[in-house]
Amino acid sequence: MNDRSRHTSHDTPAKRQGGTTRRTFLGRALGVGAASLGATVAPALGALSLPGTRPQAASAAGGGEYDSVTREAFDRLDQSFNDGHGWKDETNDKDSSGLSGKLAWGEAYLLQGYALMYQTYRDTYYLDKMVDHIDHVLANRDSERGVRDYRGASHPAWRADHHYTVGTTVVPDTQGRPVLQVRTALAYADDAVATVSPGSRDGTFRLDVRHRFYDRTTSYDNLVLDTSSADYAVDRVLRGFRTESPDRVQVTLKDLRPGGSAQDTVAIGDYQMTSPPYVFGVHTGQIALPLVMFARIVRSDPNLRANARYRKRADTYLTAAEEAVAVHDPEWRETELGEGYYVASPDAPVWWAGIDLPINQFLALGRATLQLAAVTGDARYVDRTRAMARTLHDDLTITESGAYVWTYWWSKGRVYSGWDIDDPASQYRPWLPGNQSAEDVSHGQIDMNFALEMFRDIPVFAGAGEPVFTGADMERFAATFTQNIAVVADDGTLTVNRFIDGRGPIGLEAYERQAGAWAGLTPWDGSILTHLRDMFNGHDYAVFPSTAYDVARLNHAAQPDDHEQ
Repeated sequence: MNDRSRHTSHDTPAKRQGGTTRRTFLGRALGVGAASLGATVAPALGALSLPGTRPQAASAAGGGEYDSVTREAFDRLDQSFNDGHGWKDETNDKDSSGLSGKLAWGEAYLLQGYALMYQTYRDTYYLDKMVDHIDHVLANRDSERGVRDYRGASHPAWRADHHYTVGTTVVPDTQGRPVLQVRTALAYADDAVATVSPGSRDGTFRLDVRHRFYDRTTSYDNLVLDTSSADYAVDRVLRGFRTESPDRVQVTLKDLRPGGSAQDTVAIGDYQMTSPPYVFGVHTGQIALPLVMFARIVRSDPNLRANARYRKRADTYLTAAEEAVAVHDPEWRETELGEGYYVASPDAPVWWAGIDLPINQFLALGRATLQLAAVTGDARYVDRTRAMARTLHDDLTITESGAYVWTYWWSKGRVYSGWDIDDPASQYRPWLPGNQSAEDVSHGQIDMNFALEMFRDIPVFAGAGEPVFTGADMERFAATFTQNIAVVADDGTLTVNRFIDGRGPIGLEAYERQAGAWAGLTPWDGSILTHLRDMFNGHDYAVFPSTAYDVARLNHAAQPDDHEQ
């Protein structure tokens, strides 16, 4: 538990602007107080839509046309997106579609959905779907494609670039020699251009960095390359980072000259920025997870093990997952208190290079590592999973109503506290005010499902000490949903808040869809599935691979506990 505070002032009130909570609504309907609708103690026993893409909407629930908690609902969603092929043929970088992340935030969720549907209905049709899709995904690893990351390495993993990594370009002098690297820390950096033109004063130059995607421009006039001058370009831009004008493009400069001269002259012109490729830990975790899920399903069932095709694929997928997760071994960190987490590589082309990842990002790797621990029994995976579990558990705060709340960034990390230009933690964002914002519903489902899966797998970690998560923790996570997330709007529409501490806005489709990934908490409070089922049945959601995943979550949660592996 978080020692900073046992309670928070952000408790969800019975009535909020824009609607009431689901628990309050149910309490009124049943003639009981909200506190009477407590979690039911049960035995042992989420997702982003890819930014910038939105397929033509199709009915995911259909306003009563059919029940979302059915096999037919999932199969319809699966088939309606790219004729059942999902994004299996995509790359995770921009090469296939111009944007990164389709495998991590799309196809990986669909693969998890297939695994959940197999666990729910025991039809090998879904395992066959996994085989078809995973074979394509493995063929699109960097090592198979022959593509490299920002350091020139080709990993057995999946790189990403635009729209995630920073943008960089090199400005030469009039002799063609590299002088300045211009960078933007904003996303969609391939849409940024640096323009160098003559300055207002003789012997100076002007720098304008225009970001087309955000329609912003940051400008500096009368810059020079003389390092002793108050107008030295690198220092001027650094000092101006906090107050960029006329717009904020988060520009920094790096002097590339081995021994610069005050007489050097930059070449006038436009310089297109590009986003260097990088293998994100969160992407690896997302994609590796369903690979290990397949291996675990097959290895735990003698009938499936007897199938040579499944057995061979299980071995192949397990090896692939281990190799992918191992790419991030240099990024692993552990504190003296036994808290574990991952950082971004110190020289990575992201603004948080060398800094702790957001909680949901290192727990995406944590979920894959947890499954590896369960399948292999390897002490490395067991220890790392427990270390990450401690990091999450120690960062949880209990509200007065018994719900868990936590922040997007780890409270002991650098981003949570922030930094200034006098002691910057990032070369790309030399100034950053502390970020203590609450976790959101979409990313928070990764955190919650990590905790839930670790609780379900207590026997896997039995020899490593006392359980980190218990049934009491699951009750508090369930209260997070019923107290803070689920909302009945003033017009009676079922929806969710954006943030897990009960803050809005409400009615955002992406967060409603991803709320389906919280359905696994149903054994501790049946109203969770009721709210989600009715919400999905009452909306026509756009179809993404993650939409199918969320419907699979609902199906999985509606079945008895013995459908688990």
